Amino acid sequence: MKKFILLLFVATIVFSSCEDTQDNATVIQATIDSTFFRANGAIGGGNEDASVTLQGLTDDEVLTLNFSDNTSGTYTFNQGNNYAIFESASGLVYTTKDGGSGSVTVSSWDTAGFITGDFQFVAIAAGLDTIYVDKGIFYRVPFGSGETNNTTNAGSFSAQLDGAPFVTVTVTAVDSGNSLLISGATASGMILLRLPTEVTVGNYSLPSTGFQATYSEGSNSENANNGNISVVSHDTAARTISGTFSFVTDTHEITNGQFQVTYE
Repeated sequence: MKKFILLLFVATIVFSSCEDTQDNATVIQATIDSTFFRANGAIGGGNEDASVTLQGLTDDEVLTLNFSDNTSGTYTFNQGNNYAIFESASGLVYTTKDGGSGSVTVSSWDTAGFITGDFQFVAIAAGLDTIYVDKGIFYRVPFGSGETNNTTNAGSFSAQLDGAPFVTVTVTAVDSGNSLLISGATASGMILLRLPTEVTVGNYSLPSTGFQATYSEGSNSENANNGNISVVSHDTAARTISGTFSFVTDTHEITNGQFQVTYE
């Protein structure tokens, strides 16, 4: 099973044609080997080791930043639990962990739970390729601290994880252009559902073309080996969708899943 490095992703992001953010939209963006990368959605989350993970997602790329503390400052990659990972559209995984370099600077961590800063790094796909990432910006990325309910709330999302309640802090739903990305997260884990944008009412097996479910803890993620998503309603004009889900990964079982969200 191919593993993807995913977290939940939130909000429609408005980008300018250059490296500056436009208005107050959430953003993770960078230049990767002279090509402009912009995430469809972005989120931050805390891990059990007290480190923080920020991630940005397109339909086929994932950029991950991990740093060892939840305070403002500069974190050098490959010192402590600080690293960057980029998964390309072709499936290559580049990391700073094995010979890469760079840093991330958290310039603002406001009381409303939003993180702002910048980053740059060199990452390596061992024995295959090296990428150079600069002009990296993350702006007002929401961070689920676990201290309040629904820090970012697109609706309701619940499930049982290995028989225990999966109580979400953050619920998000984003139309990325080709897929609907629906997720619920606790302070330590996330369930992400991917469905086609024009999905209709019905039952769909996992995994299948256009449909996938993932459970993530920190930077470790497992895709569904088998399971089901049932779409109960989908109003494309109102941008609302509801349904149920269950699936099994290599090491986890997710049951009694339900969602009712409005997507951006």
